[in-house]
Amino acid sequence: MIVERDVPVPMRDGVVLRADVYRPENDALVPAIVNRTPYDRSSPLIQLAAIEPERVVDAGFALVCQDVRGRFASEGEFYTFFADGEDSCDTVEWAAAQSWCNGAVGMAGRSYAAAVQWLGALERPPHLRAISPIVTGSDYYDGWIYEGGAFQLGFNVFWIWLMTEPRSVNKLDEVYRHLPLRTLRVSDLAWARLYAHWLAHCTDDYYWRSLSINRRYEQIEVPALIVGGWYDVFLRGTIENFVGMRERGGSDDARRGQRLVIGPWAHGSTYGPYPDHSFAPFAPHDALDVADLQLRFFDRWLRGERNGIDDEPPVQIFVMGENRWRAEDDWPLARARETSWFLREGGALTQEGPGSEAPDEYVYDPRDPAPTIGGPTSLPSKMMKANSGPLDQSRLGDRDDVLVYTSDVLEEALEVTGPLSVVLHAATEGDDTDFVAKLADVTPEGQALILAEGVLRARFREGFDRERPPEPGHAYEYTIDLAATSNLFLPGHQIRLLVTSSSFPRFDRNPNTGNPLGVDEADDLRAARQTIFHDAQRPSRLILPVVPR
Repeated sequence: MIVERDVPVPMRDGVVLRADVYRPENDALVPAIVNRTPYDRSSPLIQLAAIEPERVVDAGFALVCQDVRGRFASEGEFYTFFADGEDSCDTVEWAAAQSWCNGAVGMAGRSYAAAVQWLGALERPPHLRAISPIVTGSDYYDGWIYEGGAFQLGFNVFWIWLMTEPRSVNKLDEVYRHLPLRTLRVSDLAWARLYAHWLAHCTDDYYWRSLSINRRYEQIEVPALIVGGWYDVFLRGTIENFVGMRERGGSDDARRGQRLVIGPWAHGSTYGPYPDHSFAPFAPHDALDVADLQLRFFDRWLRGERNGIDDEPPVQIFVMGENRWRAEDDWPLARARETSWFLREGGALTQEGPGSEAPDEYVYDPRDPAPTIGGPTSLPSKMMKANSGPLDQSRLGDRDDVLVYTSDVLEEALEVTGPLSVVLHAATEGDDTDFVAKLADVTPEGQALILAEGVLRARFREGFDRERPPEPGHAYEYTIDLAATSNLFLPGHQIRLLVTSSSFPRFDRNPNTGNPLGVDEADDLRAARQTIFHDAQRPSRLILPVVPR
């Protein structure tokens, strides 16, 4: 294998980015795979996070690993996403022009290194043939920096510290509790500016629209092998990219060539091959050679090999509970039936709708928020254990500010595969607040293992383009997006829905004041009484896609 270090790659504005190139020793022209990362392309673990160089070269490809603009050896100023479209395009075209390349180029990488693939594909580089984005979003407002209008404090601060003070990422408890948010000390000036801009643009405005992938699928003309996890923080965007490209992709190849793989995995660390690890309930059944899938995909689209991929179902999902992989013809599943499970008095969850029932109430106090316990997160570890995935939510049910609704014990298995949502009819005494919903699978032993979680900030109940403050005491309908899952609730298990107003530190604490984001200090926080209605006129409900078996 030939390895060239610190190769200069000039951008259209004269800035020089640096790359390492791995390629076969023979003189044959080969396709190139580009990986662009902000996490130090010279680290062997970072290379593995995209695709293993040795496997790429053994398969007859070249691999170009590049530091993005302003990171490590590359010149320029780092600012998330804004330069990455043009820089990815220029890097693809540079690779195609090299004497060792046959002119066909793909891209690979995960998280940020996956985001730059979509942004680059939007520029339509003439020699880009395919991409393989792993665990990334479709929109950098809703589903990345924000979720349901709430600031994704846990992920955002974790990411900043990972990039600026990596030795302190497991000591963030006090950082998360800092108020007001706008005065959080960020040691690196570039990241301090980014953090300030994220807070300043708290609606889905021009700042975010200029970057969105989901508004521009028609501009993307290449197939994509899209990989995600049921416990990934970017799950909803991962799925939206697949569905959007199948419907609106900019070429026949793009629409027909989309492939989706979702396992029972979380976002993982930045380092090592994806997935980094398995969660105990699913191992070893979730084992999958993602690199092999990528190389077959690139054989098809960078070499034109008719290797059978075109004839295979485009979707592979891992069905949790049953713990097996299954191929599907599309997403969402056409045979899934949208089924309502109604919140009922006494904490019941039934398919029978309510009649005349009294509402449930709780007091949400942002000075004592309900904690994040696992789920689709990207947070620092707690007590040396990952704070993501199928963790037990039982202790949340002991809190006075968490409502719990549980079905009867299931006599037969029930498969839920597809998009999830909760419709709440609710009122708050605050001038603003959040509503959080969590779906869990309750085992016969009493563990409530989380499957999905969603949030909606009250002021964004009608959309994220502008704020519409709620009237205190007035009941509104709130639709909370819980992304998706695939889970077989086994006989003897129960379905559980938890409703509260915080999941901290995943989401910032809503101070209930209605003030602009980030200005409230500790003394400004105030408690608010929340009312959840579940009667015939206001039927709060969990909506599950049930798959007949």
